[in-house]
Parts: sequence; structure tokens; C-alpha cells
Amino acid sequence: MEEAFATEIAKSLLGKLSSFASEEFCLAWGLDADLDHLEEILSAINAVLHDAEKQQEQNDKIRLWLQKLREVLYDAEDVLDEVECETLRRKVVKTTGSTSRKVQRFFSRSNMIAFRLRMGHKIKNIIGRLARIESLKSQFNLSEQTIDSHVLHEETVMNRSFESFSGLIGRDKDKERIINLLVEPFKVGDAHPLVFSIVGMGGLGKTALAKSVHDDEIVKTNFEMKIEACVSDGFGLKQVIQKILKSATGDRCADLDEGELKKKLEAILNGRKYLLLLDDVWNEDAQKWLLLKPSLSKGAFGSKVIVTTRSQRVAEIMGTVSAYNLSILGQEHCLSLFYKCAFKERQMELYPDLVGIGKEIVAKCKQIPLAVINLGTQLYGKVDEKEWESVRDSEKWEEKGDALKTTKFPNLVVICQFLTPSLFFIQLFLTSQIKSILFADSLEGPTCKTDFEKCLSKSKHLRSLELLDDSEFEAFPEMIGTLKHLRYLSFDKNTKIKRLPKSIFKLQNLQALIVGEGLEELPRDVRYMISLRFLFLFTKQNRLPQGGIGCLECLQTLIIVLCENLEYFCEDMQGLKSLRKLFISGCNNLISLPRSMKCLTALEKLLIIGCENLDLMTIEEGKEEEIQTLSLQTVLLAGLPATLALPTQFLQGSTNSLRIFIIRNCPNIRVISECFGNLKKLQNLRIIDCPRLSKRCQKETGEDWPKIAHIPKIEIDDDDIEEETSNQGPVSSDLLQTV
Repeated sequence: MEEAFATEIAKSLLGKLSSFASEEFCLAWGLDADLDHLEEILSAINAVLHDAEKQQEQNDKIRLWLQKLREVLYDAEDVLDEVECETLRRKVVKTTGSTSRKVQRFFSRSNMIAFRLRMGHKIKNIIGRLARIESLKSQFNLSEQTIDSHVLHEETVMNRSFESFSGLIGRDKDKERIINLLVEPFKVGDAHPLVFSIVGMGGLGKTALAKSVHDDEIVKTNFEMKIEACVSDGFGLKQVIQKILKSATGDRCADLDEGELKKKLEAILNGRKYLLLLDDVWNEDAQKWLLLKPSLSKGAFGSKVIVTTRSQRVAEIMGTVSAYNLSILGQEHCLSLFYKCAFKERQMELYPDLVGIGKEIVAKCKQIPLAVINLGTQLYGKVDEKEWESVRDSEKWEEKGDALKTTKFPNLVVICQFLTPSLFFIQLFLTSQIKSILFADSLEGPTCKTDFEKCLSKSKHLRSLELLDDSEFEAFPEMIGTLKHLRYLSFDKNTKIKRLPKSIFKLQNLQALIVGEGLEELPRDVRYMISLRFLFLFTKQNRLPQGGIGCLECLQTLIIVLCENLEYFCEDMQGLKSLRKLFISGCNNLISLPRSMKCLTALEKLLIIGCENLDLMTIEEGKEEEIQTLSLQTVLLAGLPATLALPTQFLQGSTNSLRIFIIRNCPNIRVISECFGNLKKLQNLRIIDCPRLSKRCQKETGEDWPKIAHIPKIEIDDDDIEEETSNQGPVSSDLLQTV
């Protein structure tokens, strides 16, 4: 239901307004007072949104009120986005160092005043509209709730729904494994505190499982103090500490500042062995976690933290041991859960036909416990076959199931299918507040290109644009550079777009770019896309230019595939300060990687596959340099016949982080590097289709066995070597999913 998105949009806006408060540009442009006023009125509305969304099903006036609110919130989102866009534009222009009259005019006082007046007018307009909506809320007798009580309510509902109905059906083994980890005694060398993550998509029962573990009697006897806090609404240091203190002492300490809160938390934890449950973590900012962690380390050795999250990245940031990936529920367990929720005692025996219909309903639930519970409780006590058949044949509940997989902040999506192109474009023009356009079919026909440009021109606040199929397009229109709110652009199925228009590099807000196979060149101007975090690249260049990709300081994932002409990377890769994942595949003419690879201190996953002429030792050419501390956790090298040895310096930098190392079909690598003996965190080593290397690494008899004997899990070709002391499961054969 679209109206239900109002809460999420409001939360997002309040978070953005909070971050704006300390930004220099808000003060310089004189927007701080207007933004403070906007935050104040939005907070007042946000306080009643939870109650409004509960009542809208029974009250059409409230539903209409939420719909009007949502429209204003989308407009407010666009205005704040515009302020952000302008800030990014100024940053780009400033860093180019140009002294042209055009640039001087851009930074002139008159230009800044004009922008301030324009934005001030828009913000005041939003404030006025929100004020009118806020004044209407008194008609509905809506109760105000603080964020904490909202979170507590959600947490209580989730716990009650799973525990009272399901009794954690089908999760006994999961629970046992987690408890065994929690009650393990502290050993020298263990992380302090140990942080254990339960990861899985929404609706699997992560919270219920964690809560059941947290409250288990065996666990209780192993910890002096048990604390829990739901942090779904934010991970600010002050906010999280207040929630922890509230659970530990019953007092939220609202009158204390951040420094005083830290001292109080540290005093409470000092010397005590505790178990902390941090539920529903969304924060992917490592810095926020690192600010909290020192206070948590004041507890006694053996203290542990359970984290529940949908994000693998959260687990990577916070976890000190391997994450526990919660799987979907088995079909038989889903049936048991459904029958328990849908039938009263002994009803199953009286209504066998309903049992059969129930089985068909459960088959549609995709083995997600929350979907099973929702449908079961909807039918609880009902014995009319038509009602059960209505649920079975309805598609509405599937929307709820799919919603479990959506991102935290859903947006509007318009799918254009060109059965009759002009008709669909006309429908698009009549739709307001479009955020995302996905073209599902080919753009063909005499008017489609023109209509496509008209479509984009009508969607000034577009956030996402994706072409799913090949089309007749040979170039994006120049006006694409005006879509300054665009965050995601994908045309990977297109083979005819050979060059990108210069205007596209004005998209300073773009965060993900996925290009098509026909692209001949990615110009240096890509450096102006300063918000880019994800880049999927095909190119026909033989060298990536200096001052291009290497300048993308925010880039986190770089995937380069099937670039048959590519021989050399850019030498300035040290500029990729945030790069965490690098995947290179099918670049058969690639000869070398730059020495600056050794400066990628944030890199966690490196996968290089099918590059026949690549010699990895080029990373270490030139004078020997000081070894940098790296963050590599996973390395996969496959199909590299020209590589004769592993880059020692590169591996030495990963001594304290590398956990998984796979070498496959690299027949000319003959020796394991001496530095492998220092990789103390390495848990999994696989050597496959590397005959010379495999021979040297055979257990007990191989010349290189002493270098790797400390690794818990080793697989060499078809042999599976595992130390008796290892608790690790088998290495996953589908490691590409880690990308």
C-alpha cells in the first residue's frame, strides 16, 4: 500500500535534514533557519504517522490525508535533493581548478543569492503545505508516539507473532548452533567483544530466533547481564547508547549529552560479562560502528553481541566471526506453521478439504515464515471453503510476500512495454511523481526515440532508469544530463550505444552505472561522477585513461568484464579509497595490473577470472616499497595461465584479514609463497586444476605443506583436507555469489 510508505519517506527526510544541520553550504546559503523549521514541522507529523497508518484501513479520511502527505513528502525529497545536487556540482567545478569567466560567474555572489532565493521559496512552499496537513491531524484524534515506542511496538509485534504462533517451528537446529557459539568459553586471541551476525531477508524470523536464543536458560547462566536494543531507525551513537542504557537500567538518560552517555555505558559494562542483542541493523557506515565499539569493549572478556540484519555488508563491518545466513523455512515446517496458525484444536480432523487447500496456499508462500503466519492467521477459525479458496486464488497477498524483499525505502516504478508505444508513453505523461522507469521491451519504431526523449523530459525527478532489452538506440539524448536526481542507470543489454554524451557526466548524484557491451570508450570525464559507488564496465579501449576511474573516491564495486582489447589499467588506482570489491573477467589481452593495486587499503574481495595473458607479478614491479596494511578477505584467481607466481607483497599486506583464497586453473604457478605461513586468519584454501602446485601442497608429503598446514579447511583438487580441530563447514562451491 503506497500510503504506508509515508513513514519511511518521513524518516529518510528527517535523517537528511539532521545531516544537513552541520553542512557548511546550508549556513553559507542562509538556508539553515528554513531547514530547521521544516525539520520541526516534519517531526510533529512523524509522531502520529504510526497511528495513522494503523487506522487508515477503517478510515477513508485518514487514508486520503496520508495520500496528500505522501505527495508533499515526495516534493520535499526533490527539493532537498536539489540542494544536494547543487553542492555536488560546486564541488566538481571547484576541483577542476578552472578560472574561466563561466566558472567565476558560477561561484559569484549573485549566483549564490539567486540559488538561495529559489531554494528558500521552494522550502517555504513545502513548509506551508506541510503546515496545512499538520493542522488537519487534530481531526483524527491520532496518538503521538516517540521513535522508541514505535520501535518497541514493532519489536513486540514481531516477537509475539513468531513466538506465540510458530514456537520457532523448524529453527531448532539454528538455535542450537547459535547457542553453542555463545556459550563457548573465551580463548586468548578471541575478539572482544565477539560479534555474531544473523543475516537473512525480511520475514525469515531473524528477530524471533535471536530473541529466543537471548532468552534461553542455558544462555542466561553464561552471562551476568543481558541487553537488547532495536536499531532499525538509525545508528547514531547517542541514539544507540540511549537504547542500550534503557534496556540495561530502565532509564533512557535523555538529559545526558553524548560524552556523558558513553561514560555511563562504560561504567555499567565495566568488568561485567554481557550479551547484547542489536536487532534490525541497517547501518553500513563502518565509522558509526567503530565509534560505539570501544565502549562495548569495557565489558569482561567473553562478552558477546548478536546482530540481526538483512545486509551482508553490515555483517562484514560488525562481525568478528563468520555470519550465520538464515535460510528459508523447509516446506514441511511451513505446513506445520500454517496449520498451527490457521486451525483451532482438532479442526484439521474435521475439515480435511481445508487441509488440502492450505497446502496449496503454503506452496505460494515461497517458504517465508512471515507470509505463512500472515495467511494462516487471516484464516484462523474460518471453515468456509470459499474463503480459503479466495485466499488461495488471490494475488494480493503475494504483494505482501514480495514486499519482504524490497529495500527499506521503496519508490515508484513504471514499467513501459511497447505493445503500442505511443499509448504507453501517454500513460507515463499522465503519471505524477515518477521516480523509476524500467523499459521492459525493445525501443523500436519511427516515433519511439522521440517519445523516449519526451518521456525523460517529463521525468525531471527520475531516480532510476533501466533498459532491459536491446534497442535501436545508438546514443542517449543530450538532455539526459538534466536528470540531476538520477541515482541508477543501466543499459547492459544494449549493443548499439558506442559512446556516452558529454552531458551524462553532469550526473553528480549517480551512484550506479551499468554500461552495455557496445560501448567503445569510457572517457576521463567519468571522474565528475563523484557519487558513483557501483560501476559495471564493458569497453573496447586498450588502456583505461589516467584521471578517470582512478578519481572516483566513493566507488565501492568495480566490475570489468569481456573487455577483449584491454591491455592496461589506469596507474592511479590509489585514488579508489572506498573500493571494496574488484571483479575482472574475460579480459584475455590484459597484460598487467598497476602497482597502485597495493594501495587499495579498503579492498575486501578480489576476483580475477579468465585473463589468459595476465601476469599478477606486475603488481610488484619496480622498487620495493613499504608494505601497506590491506583489508582483503576473499581472493579468487582462475584461468590465469600467464601468471607464474603469487604477488607476495600484496598478500603480506593482508596478513590480518584474508580468510578465503582460491586458485583454479593456474597451471604455471609452481610454488606457494612463503608469506602464506603468516596468514593466520586464513580459513579456507582451495587449489584446483593446478597440477604443479597441487603436488607441492599435498598433506604431509608436499614441499609446501608446512606453509599451509595451519589452515583449518584445505581442498586440493579432489582431496578434502580438514584438521580435526576445525569447526568450519565445507567451502562453498559458488563463491561468485560473494561478489
